[in-house]
Amino acid sequence: MSKSVKELNIYYEPINKSNIFTSGDIVEGQVVLEVTKEIKVDSFFVKLKGDANVRWTEGSSNDEKTYKDHERYFKLKQYFIQESWKKGQSEKNTTLVSGEIYGPVIRPGSHVFPFRFQLPQQNMPPSFKGYYGSVKYVMTVQLKRPWKSSSTTCTELTFLPRNDGTNDHLLQPLSGTQDKKMKLFGSGKMSMTVTTDKTGYMQGETIRVSVDVDNSSSRDVKLKYSLKQKQTFIAERRTKIKFKDIVKETKDRIPSGGNTKFIVDMNLPRDLTVTIENCRIIKVQYELKVYLDVSFASDPEVKFPVVILPADQQCPPCQGPPGEFQPYPPSQPNLVPYPAEQPPPYAELYPNLYDPTALPHPGAAAGLYPDSNVVLPGFNPTPSAPVYDPNQSTKESSPNVPY
Repeated sequence: MSKSVKELNIYYEPINKSNIFTSGDIVEGQVVLEVTKEIKVDSFFVKLKGDANVRWTEGSSNDEKTYKDHERYFKLKQYFIQESWKKGQSEKNTTLVSGEIYGPVIRPGSHVFPFRFQLPQQNMPPSFKGYYGSVKYVMTVQLKRPWKSSSTTCTELTFLPRNDGTNDHLLQPLSGTQDKKMKLFGSGKMSMTVTTDKTGYMQGETIRVSVDVDNSSSRDVKLKYSLKQKQTFIAERRTKIKFKDIVKETKDRIPSGGNTKFIVDMNLPRDLTVTIENCRIIKVQYELKVYLDVSFASDPEVKFPVVILPADQQCPPCQGPPGEFQPYPPSQPNLVPYPAEQPPPYAELYPNLYDPTALPHPGAAAGLYPDSNVVLPGFNPTPSAPVYDPNQSTKESSPNVPY
């Protein structure tokens, strides 16, 4: 970041205690820009995008090859200052959000620029970081100046798909039986019947499994069980697979001639990645395995697929109708109130901001915006970013022109 740009940060408002967003949610906040001297700006914008990326390398030396792929879900962009030649033009694969328009010159001081996005109403995978790829929802603010390096700041959102509770088949229990007849190092046989209470579980839930073991063999055995995560990455017709143990435990020994029933409870982590099936290049799946550990012999085992669902996020109802992104006007900048008889210190530089009759942009109506005197925690509200009025002169020599 250049010496003249002292601060460039993004602050957004969490919509729930877990700070998790889902489809259709509103993401709003402020960009804070502090400059130590007057600067000229080519463009200044904030964007929010969702992407999946995979990448890995195989071979070595001359035989080394990198496999990679990308999938984009959306790209939303709001300009604060836009190049004049771009105004009114669309951008490829980008939804432009109408926002405030400010002048191309920013005076010294701290400035607050409000933004507001709505996440698309579509089936998108959750935030995820794996061995060879990730799904990320990133918000970026970029300040471009003539003959200067761009200043950029990023922050990442946590996204989970909405749990609509319509998958009735995931409430069905699963059951399986496995028998084994001892041939070497023993005699007799053993059998195991495994039943789960259902197929799909929310993050933080407990998987309950009933296991009935009949050990009619001459060998002692141990009951073991595990929950394994399978990560699959796909690029250029190649596949890379990695496994991760979520739960792996051993129960009591089952003696020869014993018939034992077990209840196995597996507590799922609250932040466990949900099952991902709706991404073209990344899959996340889970497998439950219950087996009998038999020394010097193959182990009888029962395997079930398990689906991990988003936990109840306690989110407000969807903020907008289904369908494509619906643009919203940005909130009015939050201002610090000043007594009527005492002019604020920045009134000369930014007259429109402190004029109660001035609206934030043409066509704005009273009552459309929240109370402008409410100061949100974590923001530096003074002075707020000035509104550019194209009908006024933009000469730098005029002391009362808002930038």
